[in-house]
Amino acid sequence: MEDGLNKLFKTAGSLAKSFQEGLKGLSDIQVSSVVNVLGNIEIKKSQYTTEKNVENIIAKALELVFNHKTHQQYSIGGFLALKVDIDLGDGQVGIEIKLAKELSTSSIERLFGQVLYYSKRRYKENLIVLIVGTEKEYTQIIREVEAIVEEQNVTFCYLTVK
Repeated sequence: MEDGLNKLFKTAGSLAKSFQEGLKGLSDIQVSSVVNVLGNIEIKKSQYTTEKNVENIIAKALELVFNHKTHQQYSIGGFLALKVDIDLGDGQVGIEIKLAKELSTSSIERLFGQVLYYSKRRYKENLIVLIVGTEKEYTQIIREVEAIVEEQNVTFCYLTVK
């Protein structure tokens, strides 16, 4: 009888664990769904002023879709105390934003460092680099940045200002 009860409790425990994992999967935020939302955000030229302003617009749009799981300037932990621009789901997906008009050699080098650190420290392949700029600003330099970012298994998006 005791063996039967032990088997029953063990089966019930594994069913509960499976159910819990299934529920967790339902609440996970996927990079593909974030990219779809980002593609539908409209930033006007008059709003394309500072990175902080653009970050606020994007965070508000994401907040509407991902229901209070959006955090700005989210600490990724570690001794360097670095912060990703936008975090979704407490570490599930991170977004690092840059304005095309502000990209210089040194800011691109900094971006590559951020990509390396953020992806290794917390996000792995769930990091998105979002460059916001005009159609004219999507240059060969941006394409090279895109290629290097994607080689790190990080998603790259370019959001064109309207």
